Amino acid sequence: MEISFSANGPITFHVPAGSGGFTINVNPVGGLVPPAVGNGGRLNVNRAHIHPPASGSGGVKQVCGESVKAAETPKPSDPSLKIPNPKVFFDMTVDGKPVGRIVMELFADTTPRTAENFRALCTGEKGIGKLGKPLHYKGSIFHRIDPAFLYCGGDITAGNGTGQGESIYGGFFEDENFIRKLNGPGTILMYGANKDSNGSKFMISMAEKNNWEYDIDIEHVVFGQVVEGLDVLRNIGKVATPDCMPSKPVVIADCGQIL
Repeated sequence: MEISFSANGPITFHVPAGSGGFTINVNPVGGLVPPAVGNGGRLNVNRAHIHPPASGSGGVKQVCGESVKAAETPKPSDPSLKIPNPKVFFDMTVDGKPVGRIVMELFADTTPRTAENFRALCTGEKGIGKLGKPLHYKGSIFHRIDPAFLYCGGDITAGNGTGQGESIYGGFFEDENFIRKLNGPGTILMYGANKDSNGSKFMISMAEKNNWEYDIDIEHVVFGQVVEGLDVLRNIGKVATPDCMPSKPVVIADCGQIL
């Protein structure tokens, strides 16, 4: 397409025959104007021109003698540029003695709100919550340990498992979705007493994915997976009692974000 215009004259939009073949003449004052006679239906104004780029010009147009690069066609997204899911850690102690580190991937790609809650509770970056307690897992305990099925932790309010904890959003937040499912030992789920009652409490499944008596992952949101430290968890399981209460304090001595 060629566009021709002058400072005080009409403007012409001309599309060659191979692209549909038409010409539109516009008078800035009077609107559309008839084509100039004897000029093939095209107004002959040559004060300035904008031409499409020549083949092989790399998208550069000539506008009044100046080179202007045209906007490039967006390219398909590169999978290698995808932002990775965050990874966080717990440094665990049993009876005050270090037993190792647990590293967890959080599924921000499918449960961004739930993953962000857990990530920020690992870093402690949100400070003090509405209940007057630090929004931080550091110093909190695993209050339930069942080596065959699951561990529970994250009660940052009552501190002993009887509280519901608190989210970084203030109080509880809704069940985000149930896209992710149990994937064997190390799957991390939210632990709310009822529907849409997610705070800071969480569960880590220790069972094989087909060994649950009910579908826990349709009632509790799966949002992460232990990627390192399953051996640490199994070692912690040695202090379990028949009623699933740890015989010695199991504490998150430190925690934070790796990635």
